[in-house]
Amino acid sequence: MLFFIPLLAVLAYLLLQQPPLSFYYVLTSSMEPNVPRGSLVVLEASPPDLGDVAAYVLEVQGRRYVILHRVTGITADGRYVFSADAGESYSVDLVEPGRVLGRMLIAIPYLGYLAPYAPLLLGLLLVILLVPRKVREPVAPEKGPGILRYLPAILLPLTLLLPVKGLPAMLGPLYLAITLPVYAATLKLERQVHYSDIVYALLAASVIVSIDFAKLSALLQGL
Repeated sequence: MLFFIPLLAVLAYLLLQQPPLSFYYVLTSSMEPNVPRGSLVVLEASPPDLGDVAAYVLEVQGRRYVILHRVTGITADGRYVFSADAGESYSVDLVEPGRVLGRMLIAIPYLGYLAPYAPLLLGLLLVILLVPRKVREPVAPEKGPGILRYLPAILLPLTLLLPVKGLPAMLGPLYLAITLPVYAATLKLERQVHYSDIVYALLAASVIVSIDFAKLSALLQGL
């Protein structure tokens, strides 16, 4: 269900590109950290006040750009002074009211990255909804762990009977008190636990690698 949240927002971007609301996505870092790059911005078609973040149209060499900056001043003749939040490296623009598109209501981080792909996402969604679902044949049950499920029952008690090193040696009986409930829970929930055979194998291996075979050999030779 979480997949549909950005999808619905992108759909709104496509359908509501008209007053009183309009949607844009941020391509630069000029308003960071307040409006991060990649944000989806919702604009209200109303005149901004001093301190508001707003969008305006800027034409350079015949090309039209939409700029999102903050209103840092209003002149006596009603023009807006726009500045970037990111610092003095960005230009300060003097903008007539007719070029202002509206003030920002909200900025949703990262969602703007999906906006250019909105037609593709919507097309994929329609394909998924329209293509009939195939009836799948019953899947054969997975093979059980076999002998692996019994190894921990044999090996874990050996941590108390044989010379061991590592964690079993440090914890002593506590090691058995920790590992046995894990083993019992895996046995009980074997069908629900994915890769239960790996749990059995790890428990068995943890005992095998901890056995001090040098001491064990010396003990056997002394018998």
